[in-house]
Amino acid sequence: MLLNTKECLAKYGSYYAVRQMIGAGKLRKLESGIYSDTADYVSVEQILLKKYPAAVFTIESAFFYHRLSDSIPDRYSIATPARSTVLADRRVKQYFVPVGTLDVGKMELDTVGGRVVVYDLERMLIELMRYRNKLPYDYYKEVLGNYRVNIDRLYPAKLDDYLSAFPKRDAISRCLDQEVF
Repeated sequence: MLLNTKECLAKYGSYYAVRQMIGAGKLRKLESGIYSDTADYVSVEQILLKKYPAAVFTIESAFFYHRLSDSIPDRYSIATPARSTVLADRRVKQYFVPVGTLDVGKMELDTVGGRVVVYDLERMLIELMRYRNKLPYDYYKEVLGNYRVNIDRLYPAKLDDYLSAFPKRDAISRCLDQEVF
């Protein structure tokens, strides 16, 4: 089980006891502030979700997890609220989402590295339209083509519900009509 520093202190009582558990091999320090009390493999995704509990995997990472792209991202794309602090982690590419939209379309998905918190297909289609001018053209076309092939996996009613939460929803809706439907 993954533990952060606060949880370790609650479980073991003090920093000294935590160091003793590490020395005895009953606790492993994976990185600063993240510990594991099992010998099981822990993926980077699991560490990032423990380190940044409010974060959601998005854009490149989510497209890869949903099998809409076969390009393995060189950094993990994470969505955080618009007014949150900048994450000082070289493994992470941070995207700021509008206030009130962080939890729209959030779900858990089983991957090789364990369960990750990611946006569902409908929310990722909205994100694709929102970031269409910032993504490389070839990458955008690859993901868009995979959406067109898998159009039957989408729920239009859910897409309409999600759009109501976003600013510039009319522009996003026009792009969806022109590019996808």
